[in-house]
Amino acid sequence: MKTRILLFLTVLFTVMMSWATTPKEVEWSIIENPLTEGELPMTASGRLIWGDYNNDGHLDAFIVAGQSADGVVAQLFKNNGDGTFTLVDTPYIYGVAWGSATFIDYDNDGDLDLVVCGSLDATIPGTLTFVYKNSGAPDYEFEEDDSFSLAGVSPGSDNYGNHILEAFDYNNDGWMDLLVNGNAGGTWEEEAGGSGSSRIVALVKNNQGVLELQTSPVTEIGHFRPVNGGSVHTGDVNNDGYADIIVSGYHDTDLTVTDLYINNKNGTFTHWAGSKDVFTGQIQGETVFVDTNADGWPDIVEVGRSVNAEGQWTSFANLFINNQNNTFTKVGSEITNLVGGAPSVSAGDINNDGLTDIFLAGWASDASFYYNNGENVFTRVHVPDITRARAGTANLVDFSGDGNLDYSIFGYRDGGTGAEGDPAWPHFFVKNMLGEGIASNKAPSAPTNFAASYADNKYTLTWNKSTDDVTPQDAIRYNVYVKYSDGKTYSYVPAHINTGKLKVGGGVLSFITSNSIELNLPKGDYTFGVQAVDQANATSAFTVISVTGTGVDEVSTLEGARAYATDNRINIVNNTSNDVSWSIVNLAGQLVENGICPTSNQVETNSKLPAGVYLVKLSQGISTQTIKVSIL
Repeated sequence: MKTRILLFLTVLFTVMMSWATTPKEVEWSIIENPLTEGELPMTASGRLIWGDYNNDGHLDAFIVAGQSADGVVAQLFKNNGDGTFTLVDTPYIYGVAWGSATFIDYDNDGDLDLVVCGSLDATIPGTLTFVYKNSGAPDYEFEEDDSFSLAGVSPGSDNYGNHILEAFDYNNDGWMDLLVNGNAGGTWEEEAGGSGSSRIVALVKNNQGVLELQTSPVTEIGHFRPVNGGSVHTGDVNNDGYADIIVSGYHDTDLTVTDLYINNKNGTFTHWAGSKDVFTGQIQGETVFVDTNADGWPDIVEVGRSVNAEGQWTSFANLFINNQNNTFTKVGSEITNLVGGAPSVSAGDINNDGLTDIFLAGWASDASFYYNNGENVFTRVHVPDITRARAGTANLVDFSGDGNLDYSIFGYRDGGTGAEGDPAWPHFFVKNMLGEGIASNKAPSAPTNFAASYADNKYTLTWNKSTDDVTPQDAIRYNVYVKYSDGKTYSYVPAHINTGKLKVGGGVLSFITSNSIELNLPKGDYTFGVQAVDQANATSAFTVISVTGTGVDEVSTLEGARAYATDNRINIVNNTSNDVSWSIVNLAGQLVENGICPTSNQVETNSKLPAGVYLVKLSQGISTQTIKVSIL
C-alpha cells in the first residue's frame, strides 16, 4: 500500500510540476487589412524585414519576393503609428525572385540604407545585389548607389532559406559591415576575388562608407567554405565582445553543413574545428544564435533539412547549449519539442516571462510558436490557422510600439483554396493582445557606472549589468552607440540615440551579451552611449559619456543621480528618494542654468547649449558631486 501511495504522489507531483512550468499563451488579433489603400501582396520565396527608414520612431516593413499570382514584388510600407500602414512609392528599387534584403546604415548618417539581392526572374540564372542609399530627411527616398560592386546572389531556389544577408560590425571599428551568402548563378571567379564556386559566403568590410570585399577573411583556408540554401547569422558565441558567424547550407562535397567561424579579433576568422562533428548541417532552414537558457551565453538552434549521399532527406531541429568553454551540449527534438522542416526562424520573449521563445514557420513546423518552459523544453502552439504560411518570412516584431512582440508572416499556405477565409498566399500583421495573467512588457533599467578607457589604440567601454522585472540579469543584452565629432553616428544595432528605440526588428537580432566591449577607434572626441535590451527587444534609455582626445569625461553617479548630454542639452536623472539640486557652469565660471530635479524623475535644460565642456554640480543634502560633460 505504501508503495502505491508513493507512486501516486510521485505521479501527482510530476503532473503538478508540469502544470507549474506550462507557459502562459498569448492571445492574438489579426489586423484584417493594415494598409490605408490596397492590400498586402500575396507572394512567397522572399523576405520581409522591419526597420524605421524615416526615423519617426515606428518600425516600417519592406518586402522583396517573387512567387505567386502577384508576381515579383518590392514594396515599402510606412508605419503610421496608429495600427495602419501606407504603401510608399519606391521607383528605384527592383523587385527580384528568390530574394532577400537587409537594412544597414553603411554611411553612419543615422538613416537606414537598404541592400537587396536575388534573381530578376526565377527562370533567369543571373543574380544581382543592389545597394540603395537613404536620402534622409525630409523625403527619405531610396536611390541605387552603383559605386559598389558586390557579388550578385540569390537563395537559389524557392524552397531555400532566404536569410542570406546580415549587417554587423565584425571588427568593432564603428562601421557596419555586410555578410553575403547565396548562389551566384554562375562561378564566382577567383580573379574577381571569388572562391571559384557558384556558392558564395563573402565578407564585405565597411571602410568608412566604402564597401570592400575581403578576399582572405578566414585563417588557413582563405574564403569561407562556399555553401548556399541555408542561412547566415552572427552572434558573440564566446562572449569576447566580437561577433562570430554561423553558416549553413549545401556544400559541393560535404553536402549539408553548418560551419561556425570564431572571430579572431584582428579582422579574420577561424573555422571552428568541431563544426562537422557537432552540427548536423542543414539546408532550407536557419541556424541562429539564441540564448535559450538565459545564462548570457548564446546557444545555437539549428532547424532545417539534411541530405545524405544516397539522396535521403531528413527534417530535424537541434538545440546546442553553450557550455561557456567553446563546447556545446546537443539537446534533440525529443526533449525540446522543436520541429524541423524548412522554416523561417524568429526569436523573442512573446509572453513576457523573461525567457526567449522561438517562432518557426515551415513545412513540418507548420507555423508555430514554441514557448520556452525553461530546462531546454518548449511548448508548441500553432498560429491562428488563417495565418499559417511557409516559404516566406516569419517575424516576431513590436510593430505596434507597445513593448510587446507582435508577429508578421507571409508565404504559401498548404491546402489553402484561395477562397475568403482560406487563403493560399497568406500575408498578415498580427498584434499581441497579451492574455490572461500576462502583463505588458517593461523595459530594463539603464546601465550604471558607464566608463571608458583608452589604451592600445582602442576604447574599452564597461558598465554594470542592468536589472529587469522578469528577465534574468545575465540574459539582458546591450547595445552601444558612438557619435563622432563630425556628427556621424554608429550603433552596434541601429537605434535612436535620443529615445533608445531600436530602428530594426524581427528575425533574430544580435546584441552585445556581456557588459563590456572594445572599439577599435583612434583617439579623439566621441560621445558613447550604452542601453539595456530585454528578450522582447524592449530597450532602456542610453546612458551617455563623452571623451576627448586628451582624456575621458566620466559620468559619475550620486546615489542614483547622474547627468549626461544629448542633442546639445544636458539631462539630469534622479532615481533617488529625495530631490536633487543641480547647476551648470561653463569653463569661464559663469552659471548657465540651475534647478531642482524631483525624486524619480528626469529634467532637461531649457535651452540648447553651444559646443563645449560644462561642469554639472549635483547636490543632495550635504552630499555633492561635480560631473564634467562635453557637448560636441
